Amino acid sequence: MSEKVVTLQEIPKAGDELEDYVAALFQASGHFVEKQIVESDPADLLELDIFTTDYGGEEVVQRLIEVKGGNWGYTDLFKVVGWMKYLELQRAAFFVTKWDGRETALGRMEPLGLDIVCFQDFATASQHFTDKGFGSFVEPALIDLWRHSYGVERKFFKTIIARAKAGDEGARSAKTYYRQINNGTFFARTPEESLAMLYEAYRDHPKLTLGYALELDGGTFDPHTPTVQSASYQAALREGEYPELQASMYFEQRARLAILKAAVDYALANPGGPPETVSEDGKWFFFRGLTYHSLPGTFHTGMEWLREQRNFRRYATFWQQFLWGWGGFYLEDRKEEEFEWMSTYSGIPADEIPTALEAFDRFFPLPGDWFVTPGWTDVRMLKMVPMVFQGVGSHHRRVQYGLGKNVSGLSVSAPYTHSDLARRINCAVNFLLS
Repeated sequence: MSEKVVTLQEIPKAGDELEDYVAALFQASGHFVEKQIVESDPADLLELDIFTTDYGGEEVVQRLIEVKGGNWGYTDLFKVVGWMKYLELQRAAFFVTKWDGRETALGRMEPLGLDIVCFQDFATASQHFTDKGFGSFVEPALIDLWRHSYGVERKFFKTIIARAKAGDEGARSAKTYYRQINNGTFFARTPEESLAMLYEAYRDHPKLTLGYALELDGGTFDPHTPTVQSASYQAALREGEYPELQASMYFEQRARLAILKAAVDYALANPGGPPETVSEDGKWFFFRGLTYHSLPGTFHTGMEWLREQRNFRRYATFWQQFLWGWGGFYLEDRKEEEFEWMSTYSGIPADEIPTALEAFDRFFPLPGDWFVTPGWTDVRMLKMVPMVFQGVGSHHRRVQYGLGKNVSGLSVSAPYTHSDLARRINCAVNFLLS
């Protein structure tokens, strides 16, 4: 395995590093996290640093997070209060690294639902975060894991932006798709409106990565292409090559995760089931019901299954953890142990984790299963998870199993498990250092 190491600043710099650090605190404490959400109106621009959702309690708690590493003042605070009003939110938090003589702002903003948090000492930041009531950490080391994960996410987007500027049609389409699922649907006023927008975008990009791969092979970009062989596509899947295709795979999985989250939100908002399309007297249409019933049949089947699960409210958070923290795989010969860990992090009982892992098969059915075992290995992986993120998940195992720098000390049953994990870690390290 490579001796290269990706290091993180103990004291994150202002800007992206500080935003990632704060987002990682929420992610590692069990929140669903959305980042860098932009709404263009088009003359005005609304940019949200972080948005978190906590599905763990009786009440779903949503919170807007703003992060400032430099100078700040009451103008910044009231801007966040304005966003809260616009988004109809009860809670928000403003994270800073110094008070700038404005300690009294804490008491003044608290009645408005805005918490001000100052990280003057990052050695105690996680404890301060917990003391403020935002959440606690099962494993503090996961904070850095999520910072690495966000680093991959940012670099994927930069890769696509660069390739789009270079003229790749696939990259231009991927950039549009990402913005649709990360920005556009966030500002939908109802879960069913968000679902309609997500499925429209999803139908427009059914085979985004394969279509882009055909362009890289020398052909024409076609996101609706029938299943065909592609050398670059296979290299991306099996060897972790082509960062632009890795990014495209990530966007595709982000879209599926967004649909799953919207499904959870819809089920919580409509505990009695979807509204009827026609009123009792048969004369009037309810457009909320009409929007819901116009969604694909696979979605309705998935929703019926979802409502039957006792802990469905935690599924979106679990899948976000599974994809971008666990790398979209589990080790087959250690699945009981790994499911126990996943249970601890997600709040879903360990014996229900296999059911939670059925979500993609239920909402996005394929001719075969979503999970595959690629050869003589203990890695049981979800299809289409970028190998770079599988590398993040492999590093996660080093943390969980206390393996230090090497994975060869892990006791496994299949002959290629060690090399598979090491190869995935190398892929992530090389990508982040490139």
